[in-house]
Amino acid sequence: MNIGHQLSQSAARWPDKTAILFEGKSYSYAAFNALANRAANAFAAKGIRPGDRVAFLTWNLPEQVASFYGLLKMGAVPVPVNYRLASNELKFIIQNAEARMVVFDDDLADRVAQIVPDLDVLGYVNIGTARPGFATEFHEFIAPAADREPPTGAGWDDIAFIMYTSGTTGLPKGVLRSHRAEIIGAMMTAQEIGFRHTDICIHNKPLFHIAQLQLQVLPFIMLGATAIITRGFDVDETMNHVVDHRVSVLHGVPTQLVMMMQQDLSKYDLTSMRTGFFGGQNLNDETTRAAMALFSDRFLNLFGMTEALTCTGIDYKQRPDRLGSVGHELASVQMRLVKPDATDPRDIAAPGQIGQVIAKSPAVMDGYLGLPEKTAQVLKDGWYFTGDAGSLDDTGALYVHGRIDYTIKSGGENIHPSEVENVLFRHPAIRDAAVIGLPSAKWGDMVCAAIVAKDPGLTAEALDRWCRESPDLADFKRPRRYFFVPDIPSNSTGKVERNKLKAHLLDALDAPLD
Repeated sequence: MNIGHQLSQSAARWPDKTAILFEGKSYSYAAFNALANRAANAFAAKGIRPGDRVAFLTWNLPEQVASFYGLLKMGAVPVPVNYRLASNELKFIIQNAEARMVVFDDDLADRVAQIVPDLDVLGYVNIGTARPGFATEFHEFIAPAADREPPTGAGWDDIAFIMYTSGTTGLPKGVLRSHRAEIIGAMMTAQEIGFRHTDICIHNKPLFHIAQLQLQVLPFIMLGATAIITRGFDVDETMNHVVDHRVSVLHGVPTQLVMMMQQDLSKYDLTSMRTGFFGGQNLNDETTRAAMALFSDRFLNLFGMTEALTCTGIDYKQRPDRLGSVGHELASVQMRLVKPDATDPRDIAAPGQIGQVIAKSPAVMDGYLGLPEKTAQVLKDGWYFTGDAGSLDDTGALYVHGRIDYTIKSGGENIHPSEVENVLFRHPAIRDAAVIGLPSAKWGDMVCAAIVAKDPGLTAEALDRWCRESPDLADFKRPRRYFFVPDIPSNSTGKVERNKLKAHLLDALDAPLD
């Protein structure tokens, strides 16, 4: 059994049912399975073998998802890459994963072209019409291939995906996700959220994030449900899809839900929306209650991560007295709190104290690609040490208080301060710098930088230009506010005291950040 086989099963059971809708085009399960098979056989003809990795730098597209399933059937490993990263970061991931081919869409063609001289791959496939000379257009690539099922090349314990997530040093880490973990995780998700064969959802979050794959794509294909794929998120487009296609399930990151609640939604018929869910960071109570009112049945907050998938969940419509909580363990998940600096899963935190959240389930990762020491640090006797600080209420429901160390969660993205600080420190007019997240109604955390300047003439505009022009900093990691300060608070060992800095900068604000 592997993930790709689940598409084959759904195509056999419901061949004429709509699997995918995209920009006015509809794919039945039979047609979508045939597309996946042609992709698999085309990759095999190019030299891709079981265990080989293929990198994807694309917006959400049907050809992308079909290629994922085709590769999974034959035992190869899709590597979805965050297309928002800077060119040097893209190159690092492709090389680190030892990808044998690269698939990209038109919007990424120029950036891929920049790194082609540094890559050693079998070939490039372009989804779209850009047709750069170094790549083959996708439909031309698969045209000679048969649509028969490819030989099964992967089993239950083989690696299915490598998903990259930022590390504590800012370097991305490749998370090894097995077919077993992904299938069990999808089943756990479907049970917790209550997905149905008749459901229709919208895939409008990037597929390089595990949440979109695990919370929607995999369980929906497994159940034979229908998905509307969009290239990205737009409130009006999303609401029009809900109206036109009677969407029943909607998944949003908090930033998207905030954007939705800022619009006049009364002009849309949203009565089809049965279930909503979100995760990544908490919403304020006002936004949570407004979002809850959109759904007739359930509105869930889910807590998880790339390494362990969804660990806990809570339905706020059933427990409005627990807003802010991320709930209890899912089926097949064990969760506990250990002391913040614990390295042993038996080192339990004292009752009522904040501790580090650790989790154990069949959906936990196999480890980090090429990082055995880091893997050993976070995996102990099957327990994954999340690095998240949490506490439990009197019912055992979990509340998450941020990172044991520190990560900025902005617009659904995890940003490590050191990634930004390393770029700022290169500026000749900066003496010292520290990056933190400040509360923002829209972004959850807004990336902000405190600057100790050597040159009193240094401006925020000059720093913004510096960051925009850096090849090592993706645009979404760029600070949105700069604060010029006389010094950066630090402890006796020289580590930045970010909580003190955050309090100081909040006091300096004349108005809340938008």
